[in-house]
Amino acid sequence: MLFFNNIRFQIAAAAVLIIIIFDYLRNPHLKLMSTSAFRAMLICTVCNLMLDISTVYTVTHLDTVPPQLNRFLHQLFIASVIMVLFFNFLYVLILNRNQERLTKRTFGAVIAPLAIAAAVIIAGKLEFFASDKGAYSYGPMADMVYVCGLIYLVMTFGIIYSKKCTLSSYQKISVQVGMFIWLGSLVVQRIFPTALLSGLGCVLMVLCVYFSFENQRENYDAETMCFNRNAFHRQMAEYYANRKPLSIVNVTLENYERINTMYGHEYGRKAMLCTKEMIDGVLGGSVFHSRSNTFTVFYSDCEVDCRKLESLRHALCSYCFPDAQLEFRISVIDLRKYSNGTDEAYELMRFMKEYGKSSDEVICRLDDSIIEKKVRRDKIDKLLTEAVQNDGFEMVYQPIYSTEQGRFRSAEALVRMKNTGDLGFISPEEFIPIAEEKGLIMDIGDITLRLVADFAKRRTLTDKLEYIEVNLSGIQACAPELEGRLTKILAEYDIPPTFINLEITETAALDSGEAFDTNVSALRESGFSFSMDDFGTGYSNLSQMNQMRYDLVKMDKSIIWDAFGKGNEKSERLLASVIRLLKAINVKIVAEGVETKEMTDYLTERGVDYLQGYYFSKPVNEDKFLEVISA
Repeated sequence: MLFFNNIRFQIAAAAVLIIIIFDYLRNPHLKLMSTSAFRAMLICTVCNLMLDISTVYTVTHLDTVPPQLNRFLHQLFIASVIMVLFFNFLYVLILNRNQERLTKRTFGAVIAPLAIAAAVIIAGKLEFFASDKGAYSYGPMADMVYVCGLIYLVMTFGIIYSKKCTLSSYQKISVQVGMFIWLGSLVVQRIFPTALLSGLGCVLMVLCVYFSFENQRENYDAETMCFNRNAFHRQMAEYYANRKPLSIVNVTLENYERINTMYGHEYGRKAMLCTKEMIDGVLGGSVFHSRSNTFTVFYSDCEVDCRKLESLRHALCSYCFPDAQLEFRISVIDLRKYSNGTDEAYELMRFMKEYGKSSDEVICRLDDSIIEKKVRRDKIDKLLTEAVQNDGFEMVYQPIYSTEQGRFRSAEALVRMKNTGDLGFISPEEFIPIAEEKGLIMDIGDITLRLVADFAKRRTLTDKLEYIEVNLSGIQACAPELEGRLTKILAEYDIPPTFINLEITETAALDSGEAFDTNVSALRESGFSFSMDDFGTGYSNLSQMNQMRYDLVKMDKSIIWDAFGKGNEKSERLLASVIRLLKAINVKIVAEGVETKEMTDYLTERGVDYLQGYYFSKPVNEDKFLEVISA
């Protein structure tokens, strides 16, 4: 009866500990140093509680338990209390150092109290008391718990109140509450020795730490049932802090946004879930939802198994998803070889994502040749910033021939960078995506329109041409108050909006949303006309095209060139069918890439309204353009 009366606090502690362990085991955990420290603290807490109950039994049964066993169990119990305090301090220290491995000097200072405690536990004196009122132990060995506790308490507070502390205010408060609960339990036990509260104090301290730091809900993405972006950043930081070899495999669902747009968010979520399940089945390990459409798996060994990658590629490419074909890209990056920190690592990931879009390979492995492309991209990035700030753009114009009037009646305005350094010619297809990523595209759009409007005013182009085509990127098309921005620029040069035709690629139109539709309506009311660029290279969503009411459709040169190549019978039939279809829905057709008289005659005979290509003229500067259209 005496035994059970003395373990009521331990029973309460056991109930709380079971809840912590149950919640801990049912959640996935990151492979961090702090995770290992908390797991060690949790194990020590379990051992401490078991030993606490065992020592209560031995003290309440001194007449039947051998003295050596009683002393040995008490030694283990006191050691377990000190180890819980040690790992609690170590856990806070690792978190504050952002998972960085401890130096030998720091680690030596951390374990110094343990060495002193070990000596006292081995050789120290311990007395026992048992009566009808209760049972407990006392003496120098038991006092060591108070000494070590105070030492680690002071050291922990030293971290919390230091200027370099990286913990949040909420986390600091949680650590302090946990430490004061433990200290309070010891003070009460010191005053009332039969109130055996140390075990409950340890468990409550662990509880404070668990729900403040180790609760994995903030690291978990419920939609895809894997680690989220926050967890990805924490795991990445841990690898770099400890200089571990590291490779990552990124699996990107390329058409995720399009699936969301066409079929709805729930359908897109299911596509991502299927992708994650396939990665789990082939690669294993912890999967991170690192970007909106990207999953990442870490490899501590830099050499990723090529057979697994091929198996994953086959699984992804052969998967049949209802109603939509999933499009994937796998990129493999040896981060330790090509980056020196997390910032560089994220930059490499962004570059590989963009590079993958232009590659025909499903699996892209970062190598020296791709790094050279990144170096070029970074140089363009720098040149773009300078060009925006220092009048670094100019326009060239490619005439567009009217088959009905038999002369040039319009032109496409194309932006060029004046200073390209040692990079040679830089195509807009190369620098515009970089401008979009850097947030410069709106500035470049304004500059482009100003240059066109200035040229049109100086050379009275409104008397010579029907319109000039100006490219509008997807980001521009969705910008707030776009109509006011464009009309204000044109008003400065007294150019009517009816003179400007805005070119939008069909992929940009398809991937845009409500803001795009609002802008298009406002611009059309102001007098702007629209053309769909690169028709035939994207998704050719005819219902969407009809809904937007394009004035012109520009057939991509690839459709035309294929029809005039070898073995071109099917391609020629396709071209003829596309022309008939576009004529049937009553839009004017511009054929791009016209390079021969044969192409010109064929397209003219079939009623194509406008022709554009090197057969007539390449893109030229202002003076040369005026010569061409006047000839």
